[in-house]
Amino acid sequence: MVNNSQQRSASEVEPQRHVGTSIDGAPVGSLLLQVTRAHARLGTELLQEAGVVSPHEIVLLYLDEHGPVAQTELVHYMGRDRSTVTATLQAMERADLVVRSSSPTDKRATTVALTDHGRETVPRARAAWVELERRTTSPLTADQKNALVEALALIRDTLNQA
Repeated sequence: MVNNSQQRSASEVEPQRHVGTSIDGAPVGSLLLQVTRAHARLGTELLQEAGVVSPHEIVLLYLDEHGPVAQTELVHYMGRDRSTVTATLQAMERADLVVRSSSPTDKRATTVALTDHGRETVPRARAAWVELERRTTSPLTADQKNALVEALALIRDTLNQA
């Protein structure tokens, strides 16, 4: 017989943090997936605190860096299908972050530019990314961080060539 001091209700038991699954023969891929999910979760939280929604911040930062661009360039940059990017840009227009207009050189093309409100939002989006970077890399030494950046860039480039 179990006495009351040995019994714990489900709410008293500390929840176990699930870190994911290690796939035999694919430890790097399974760990990258776990890191990506944790990074995205924290990034979403930080962006929400900054009043920005993902993937709007990526578009804001891209336009801030490159100026007005063709919508097709954003489709290529984001790696999403045209309809998904169009829906994102429509939501951003409703939020007064971007404006789309006919290209002055090609009336069939659409140009995307930041609005004044979009430009005012960029620093908050950038600050959220900087904080995410700080939290992501805080346990690493400078040498470890540099090695990680080099390794990830090499992996990215290799996968992009495949």
